[in-house]
Amino acid sequence: MLNRLKERINDYLFFLSFTLKRDSWQHLKPCDVLLVRHDHNCGYIFQDKAYAHLFDSFGDLCTKRGLSVGSIALPYSKMVGKRAYNSPVSANHSSSMIVIFGSIIRLIRGEIIGREWMKSRQVELWCQILEKAIPKYVIGMQPPEFLCRAGKIKKIPVYDLQHGVISDECNWYGEVYRNGIPIQDLPDGFLCWDDQSVTTLSKWACNKGIRVLKVGNPWFLRFTYVHPEDLLVNESIADGNIIDDNRPCIVVSLQWGLATEYPDRMCNGVMVDALEKVILDTIDSYNWIIRLHPHQLRAHGSEKEMVFKYLKTTFGAEKARIWLMSSEIPLPIVLSKADLHITYHSTTVVEAAWLGVRSGLLNEQLDSGGEFPTLFSYERSVGMVEVIPQNPEVIKQWIIDTLAKGHGESTLKDSGKNLDAFMDEIAGRKS
Repeated sequence: MLNRLKERINDYLFFLSFTLKRDSWQHLKPCDVLLVRHDHNCGYIFQDKAYAHLFDSFGDLCTKRGLSVGSIALPYSKMVGKRAYNSPVSANHSSSMIVIFGSIIRLIRGEIIGREWMKSRQVELWCQILEKAIPKYVIGMQPPEFLCRAGKIKKIPVYDLQHGVISDECNWYGEVYRNGIPIQDLPDGFLCWDDQSVTTLSKWACNKGIRVLKVGNPWFLRFTYVHPEDLLVNESIADGNIIDDNRPCIVVSLQWGLATEYPDRMCNGVMVDALEKVILDTIDSYNWIIRLHPHQLRAHGSEKEMVFKYLKTTFGAEKARIWLMSSEIPLPIVLSKADLHITYHSTTVVEAAWLGVRSGLLNEQLDSGGEFPTLFSYERSVGMVEVIPQNPEVIKQWIIDTLAKGHGESTLKDSGKNLDAFMDEIAGRKS
């Protein structure tokens, strides 16, 4: 009870801090492409700046094509200005004031009027931001409905760049959840990693006139086709040496929010007890690499402290230190050294399969008869992913059996040509 109260107070103070700082979106300069990202997307530090690996990789490709790039951080982000790559501007103050005044209106005039007032003000704010940047394209992560609506008012296409799994069960992408949403509140297009994501979205998006394009993963593609002049990639390859070991390497991808989402299944708040026991029992046999989610590394709040404390207490300070360092290394580098991958249900299984690394899923709700039986269906169908019961002895045997199989065939079917074609489209719109 005390911890919950403390967390609520911290959240309130965190929110309040944004009402006291000025916005910087007014200083946006005209650009060809406007990137819209959040602190949660910043999975890497490059040149001492927070780097949103998917979006800033996309931006780097644009820059190489001679396109100008602007960046804005979604509320409520702290990695703005000189603290982040591409110097993203902020709209934290404006957004927080809309929430505060909207809450007052809801109390005085009712829920519906208050909600509509907030929505209209958020749309108006995004219209002002787009007027400043006048971009040819907006590229974001699950762009908010206010931005989508503002884009249509200003006749600027807004695209959603895939950042995680796309499935029928996902309330942002599934047909059941999105079919009834007004077209004004949806992106003009989706930029997908693979054919499976395209198929899922096409069930409903195409009927609404929304484009669904396969462009691949800009972050992974730059590590797949390495260019000598790519400083970021070449630097990070050297950084990966800290996880080299003669023992079989097993990467564990953590996920944020599991303690809140599954309190009955995640007793320690970080991983299932069965996996914890397996790691402790086999710590000398395998090179275990526990990888934190970017949110757990950068976000405000109690989860960050809780995860750090758990790793230190359970596995020792030295292991925790190495795992924190390896969590800062780009995922493609880490997976290139992995023999196996284990997670609760992280999208990393898709990326692991691109490198031929087999994955074990510990969320038993992904099994037949569970809540999410079709999640990662393609990777499962080709033998790259299995659901493992939460039993220490079963997990240990799965590790032995799966290591014996070796790497599988890569599921990556992208040469980067589709992304090049989309870049050509942007450049063509500029001219």
